[in-house]
Amino acid sequence: MKTISKVLFLSVLTLIFLTIGCGDKYSDVKKVNEEYIVLVESYIVSLDKADNAKDVAKAINKFADGMQNLMPEMQKLSEKYPELDDQSNPSEELKEIQEKTQEVGQKMAGAMMKLMPYMTDPEVLNAQGHLVEVMQKK
Repeated sequence: MKTISKVLFLSVLTLIFLTIGCGDKYSDVKKVNEEYIVLVESYIVSLDKADNAKDVAKAINKFADGMQNLMPEMQKLSEKYPELDDQSNPSEELKEIQEKTQEVGQKMAGAMMKLMPYMTDPEVLNAQGHLVEVMQKK
């Protein structure tokens, strides 16, 4: 009887560790997406508060610096999960985070209008160049 109890206990313990340790298949994708969402939301707030070209450039540079940290992780995940490149067949596990990402993307598009009056400012142009450089880096 003690042996059966030990085996049952060890089986349950193993199952608990596997469940906690493994999580879902795309837990790393969700984590990076959450970081991206926070970064974009911060960028939107910074742009909304910007009243001059210097503030806009500062917001762009801060966003670029954040993306510089996230881009390598995003590229690794893209290589690890090539099936995620197929946008026509989204993973059920990622549906919620994809919806959040799309929502924040739409908000970002609206906030980008704040850039228009400052597009020719040298500081803003430099910041945009920095962002493009970060986004194109492989």
